[in-house]
Amino acid sequence: NTMYANENKGFYVPAAPDIFEGFGGYTRWHGQRDSADGTSPFDPYRGPLAEYLPGVRVKECPVFFEYRDSDDVSTAFESGTGGYGYNRDYIGGTYYRNSIFEAQEATTRDTNVFDPSNTIMFADSAFAVNGYLIEYGFIEAPYFVTEDTPEGNLDWGMASPSIHFRHNGRANILWADGHITSEPYGFGPATNFYGGKNHRYGLGFIGDHEDNRLWDSRDKKIYDVPAD
Repeated sequence: NTMYANENKGFYVPAAPDIFEGFGGYTRWHGQRDSADGTSPFDPYRGPLAEYLPGVRVKECPVFFEYRDSDDVSTAFESGTGGYGYNRDYIGGTYYRNSIFEAQEATTRDTNVFDPSNTIMFADSAFAVNGYLIEYGFIEAPYFVTEDTPEGNLDWGMASPSIHFRHNGRANILWADGHITSEPYGFGPATNFYGGKNHRYGLGFIGDHEDNRLWDSRDKKIYDVPAD
């Protein structure tokens, strides 16, 4: 992603530049698929990062094996991620300052990440649906990000978590400065939007603060300012 940014005026790869086309679009940061109806997997060999990767594809996490893919179930709408997710709202998109249609294509520039060592870029990910796990290409922030609520809309409730604590109760996090840490579970709702049991499958958020600060590419001091 850093190499991609170096060749694209500092802008990181879009997480999902056409996600509102059909059922989820054709392109993700990790691949492309033939139909936008959610039934075909994303081909990692055709992804926008392929030319920067050894083997021309995003590797698969070697310990992520308990998921169902598009060959098994019709609800595996993100097949092909390899078990990893991307910070869509604040890195691979600009939902914090643009309308949703502009935000899907306009990404954050590397020089505009205020505190890269404390801003999530990628992480182990998964999503729970119908009593099983599927692959998921995004690392959701705890609260839904919009142009009007860049720190997350607290009135809408907590988002469905997708960080997967698959390594003995911990998750590997790749931060925007390039370093990697192993983080413990922090917090999260018991079930997600689909009724999936987050706690059962080791899904949640990291951090000591129940807010979007570790996702947010802007100055994190905003989260320490008391609300009116």
